[in-house]
Amino acid sequence: MASPMIGVQLNPGFGKRPVEDLAGVLREVRAAGFDGVEAGLLCDGDVRQAGRALGDEGLVQWSLHTGYGADYGVDAEIEYLNDLGGKFIVVSGVGHSQPGGLRPYEEAAEVLNRVGERCAAAGLTFCYHNHGWEFQEFNGTAGLDRLIELTDPSLVKLCVDVFWALYGGRNPVEFTGAHLSRVAYVHLKDLKYIGPEPRRTGVLHPIHPRLPLDGEAEYVELGRGEVDLPGIWRLLQPLDQPWVVYEQDEASIPPGEAAAISRRYLRERLGI
Repeated sequence: MASPMIGVQLNPGFGKRPVEDLAGVLREVRAAGFDGVEAGLLCDGDVRQAGRALGDEGLVQWSLHTGYGADYGVDAEIEYLNDLGGKFIVVSGVGHSQPGGLRPYEEAAEVLNRVGERCAAAGLTFCYHNHGWEFQEFNGTAGLDRLIELTDPSLVKLCVDVFWALYGGRNPVEFTGAHLSRVAYVHLKDLKYIGPEPRRTGVLHPIHPRLPLDGEAEYVELGRGEVDLPGIWRLLQPLDQPWVVYEQDEASIPPGEAAAISRRYLRERLGI
């Protein structure tokens, strides 16, 4: 069984540096032992410049992250990623700051199906990436569950963020296992609950998914939190998926150092 390529999500963990000092960021990513990155359109979408920067460090960009919004489309992203030899276009953000219960998820499903069809025709896999707010329930149904129900499993896959699944009140291993046939790859990410009486029951209201996380949790390097990362990997390992992404939105140490710690955990604890 081949080991997967392992990437680093550059945003938001590296802040503005991917724009201001992409070469320096990519040097740190490579020095930490990673194979590639996940990001948006690097170099303002100049694929030749992005390809040179990645190639200088022997890295790939196999996934491209986009944000859902009005008139959502990915034509430029498809052209860019195909030129780079990438594989996955990822979207997140459905239901965020969109009142209306389940309605935003129901309306988005049709859009995502169309975009997924467009990606498939271009030889790319289209995925939805969860945060925490999609697990809020409306009349007993979570927004994410409704979105999964209404999207075509052949066109819209999942990029499961295990941190946000836990923060949203789900068991990440159980959630990933329940949708394993739709999981294209995962964001491996760790969470540590803090405070005198840490809350471990999940967020029940939509919030913007950034620190201070209601003062109840923090982002930590892999293996230093409460996500069952070995359990996640036991599910995924038999699938022989080609791509795994490490993500840490914020850290108390420089992001390159945090990435190196997490890469060492993946190698020593998970064997990848």
